[in-house]
Amino acid sequence: MKTTEKYYAMVLAGLCVVANHVGAVETKPLNVMFIGVDDLRVQLNSYGYPQMKTPAFDRMAAMGVQFNRAYVQQAVCAASRASFLTGCRPDTTGVNYPYNPWFEDVFMKQYKPVAQTFAANGFYTRTLGKVHHGPSDAGLSEPHFGDSATDFLLPENQHKGKKADYTHLVKPWEHANLPDSDYGDGQIADETIATIRRAVKQNKPFFIAPGFKKPHLPFVCPRKYFDLYSDADIQLAPHSELGPNQPDFTITYSTGASKWWKYPKTGIDDENARQLIHSYYACVSFIDAQLGKILDELEAQNLLESTVVIVWSDHGWHLGDQGMWGKSTCYEWSARAPLFAYVPGMKTAGKPTDALVEYVDLYPTLLDLCGLPVPDYLEGTSFSPLLQDVSRPWKKAAFSQYPRGFIGSEHPEGKYMAYTMRTDRYRYTEYRNNKTGKTDAVELYDHKRDPEENVNLAAEKGHEKIIGILSATMKAGWRGARPE
Repeated sequence: MKTTEKYYAMVLAGLCVVANHVGAVETKPLNVMFIGVDDLRVQLNSYGYPQMKTPAFDRMAAMGVQFNRAYVQQAVCAASRASFLTGCRPDTTGVNYPYNPWFEDVFMKQYKPVAQTFAANGFYTRTLGKVHHGPSDAGLSEPHFGDSATDFLLPENQHKGKKADYTHLVKPWEHANLPDSDYGDGQIADETIATIRRAVKQNKPFFIAPGFKKPHLPFVCPRKYFDLYSDADIQLAPHSELGPNQPDFTITYSTGASKWWKYPKTGIDDENARQLIHSYYACVSFIDAQLGKILDELEAQNLLESTVVIVWSDHGWHLGDQGMWGKSTCYEWSARAPLFAYVPGMKTAGKPTDALVEYVDLYPTLLDLCGLPVPDYLEGTSFSPLLQDVSRPWKKAAFSQYPRGFIGSEHPEGKYMAYTMRTDRYRYTEYRNNKTGKTDAVELYDHKRDPEENVNLAAEKGHEKIIGILSATMKAGWRGARPE
């Protein structure tokens, strides 16, 4: 039996069997919980960071498959979400930041986002919180849910106007002695549970997609999560500035946490860095608790016997690494993101995979798992075979990109489009000049010796051969890196 046939046999074994009104037996299609987290880097206990208090993420790793090397296609909210929610890469969607009119009015009408596709196939559908970075999906079973919380809950930190008008007036954290439900993500979790309870009463499968907003800035959550961590748990970035051979345009100095308060352009001092990291950890544990509530609800209703659960983030985040306090780079901390997948009846529960996967693979994977047609235009590959055999050969490379040479740099805005590629051992990046089309700069990192990406080998002699090999792989593109 072929691998895919074996996998579908496994999935069918996990389908919920129900009796109809005449006593016959029929199979009920799988439900989908598609749970998003904003700005979540791969700093979780299950990923090898024991100081992190993340039992719900640990639970996902134990009940499903944890993807140790999953990469987004562009590490900023709008571009990343536009890509994996439509199954197409950034050069196809045309989205950088934010969503643009052509993408909203033309592209998404022709190429439906994943929630709309499930709605068109008869699923009870709803999105909640931050899923798109733009208009919410239309035509779903229930209207999109948006929380009512403000950025800050304590009066002394609240300011009128747009966020850009007050970021320099307040430090980007707050931890009040308030219940989860006073915060936006607590409300999203509560409403997700209420939506599940309504959905199970419908005579159809459901697709429910809650998107949590933290640990996005500002780092605001209940005090009890901040108190989970001691000073000893807080780890500063081992390399908090660029190396001598790393071009200045590879990062953006005045973004993320750096644009809050009155932090100097020269960088954030260790005292404030520790507070920022502590607050980020707290928000991660806050989101972990909300994820746990949803998993508890699915288990209480025996829905884990009939529900696919995917937990994703839109990209990673730098906590001072390479001098960055945000996303928006081609480095590993930004392009790599946590990813978990659970399917009823899977035989690989608790087994992580080191296979290279891309977030653009999510759309075809969900369709594949639920037995729906997979359109030819999708630019990802279903990773459902990995859920049956986590060690099987897979992609040769994962591809990302990011425009560079703008804010915080001496170069004109948008001078380069950086294309980066992660192979089993290396990260290789080309900075292509938008005017000439030529590659003006190259980076090469050996993850076997330099997992933090601090030594740019492209600036040293003796690496010409591997650069040539990787350049050819980059030229062949994602189509040339697909599993055989």
